[in-house]
Amino acid sequence: MSSILRIENLYVSYKIPLGHLRYGYRKIWAVKGVDMDVPHGIALGIVGGSGSGKSTILKAILGFVKPERGRILFRGFDIAKLKGRERRVISREISYVPQEPSQSINPKMRVYDVVAEPLKPLKLSVDEVEHRVYSVLEVLDLDPSIRNMFAKELSGGMLQRIAIARAIITRPSLVLLDEPTSNLDISIQAQILNMLIDLKQKLNLTYIFVSHDIDVVSYVANRIAVMASGRILEEGNVDKVLTEPLHPYTSMLLEPSKAPEEMKLLDDELCPIRSWCPWRQEICSKLYPPKTMIGDRYVYCWRYSKH
Repeated sequence: MSSILRIENLYVSYKIPLGHLRYGYRKIWAVKGVDMDVPHGIALGIVGGSGSGKSTILKAILGFVKPERGRILFRGFDIAKLKGRERRVISREISYVPQEPSQSINPKMRVYDVVAEPLKPLKLSVDEVEHRVYSVLEVLDLDPSIRNMFAKELSGGMLQRIAIARAIITRPSLVLLDEPTSNLDISIQAQILNMLIDLKQKLNLTYIFVSHDIDVVSYVANRIAVMASGRILEEGNVDKVLTEPLHPYTSMLLEPSKAPEEMKLLDDELCPIRSWCPWRQEICSKLYPPKTMIGDRYVYCWRYSKH
């Protein structure tokens, strides 16, 4: 299966003010050496806690943050090097559904204008724009009359549906979803997740779906990547990862009885869980483990590496 997106040795950092009457900044690494291969047509879930780097990966793909090292290739093209028309074409092929749609949707706009907004750069005819708006509303099983409502009149669940409609109106190949159900009631979450699964099948979409909730990710995804402290610790088929986790951090995520303090993560160039890992070895305090392939999955853990 051909890859639609490939990430190679990605590093992204942020500068944080020192504060306390001190001038200057310190560098925080949000993403450290991430490699990722996304085949066309799959749903890749990235699960991790706050500060794991999962949302920063999406921002780097979208060009919102600039990688310090590494490459992001979309259909073989280095996104960072694209300019002009090529960049605009790629922008239409990659869309984004935010965690909080109310922060990106003008509440004073009518739904029709919200959904149609991404089409402006395409300079389509009025009839074609109207056709596309009606089509996406139909695909999402939304009543056409909703187009005349103002965004501020919509519930959180309905607003997220409109955000999804806006994301697919340019007919993208890849959709990036950043915690799209985290602020919704459980019943609405299920509806949105089922809608996303249905859309993927109908439109032959590829998803990268990030969330802190491993159950939500596993409901949508074919493959799952587990992140902590800016690194991917393991990736594989979702059923395999959930039933036979390779990395001890993944095992810990699957045990809800474990308290958060038992999962303290270290933020340096070595394994982030080495302070409590049941499999820790002397080498864990000296070198970060290499990528080890096991069947069609991989893990970063010295337990599986020949050294």
